[in-house]
Amino acid sequence: MVKVSAEIAAIKSVLAEVTEHVENLDGMISYSRDPQLDNSALAADEVDDAELINRAKKFLQWSRFKAETLNLGSGLFSDSCWDMCLDIYICDLKDEKITISSIAHSSGIPMTTAMRYINVMTEDGLLEKSSNPSDNRMVFISTSDNCKEKISTILRNLG
Repeated sequence: MVKVSAEIAAIKSVLAEVTEHVENLDGMISYSRDPQLDNSALAADEVDDAELINRAKKFLQWSRFKAETLNLGSGLFSDSCWDMCLDIYICDLKDEKITISSIAHSSGIPMTTAMRYINVMTEDGLLEKSSNPSDNRMVFISTSDNCKEKISTILRNLG
């Protein structure tokens, strides 16, 4: 009986922790806590680049938090390609250059896997590579116009 009580207490503790994580996730996907500033009422064509960046950052935060919370080292809940695309998309909208090695490193997956994903997404026309004119060893990565438009459409229609 003591063993059962201990297991029930452990389950209740885990459930409380999961509930807290779910509430944190819910807070991360809320775009605005102030109803007067709620951008979800904006029509999809009224969303500007600053709001797209905000939405992409929230989506990326949520995705990374979800992966950290649920993966427990298995990698089953990660969306590595999507996260890399969002990260690159944010840099594009900010007119910031990002290197392939930087995005691969920040992806949180093994470098060889990240590089393979980047190469596949480039072959599929989602990403574009360009050389750094001042250092040919460095290659920049950006989203293609087609990919950028698709991600923008997704983010505009989140509201």
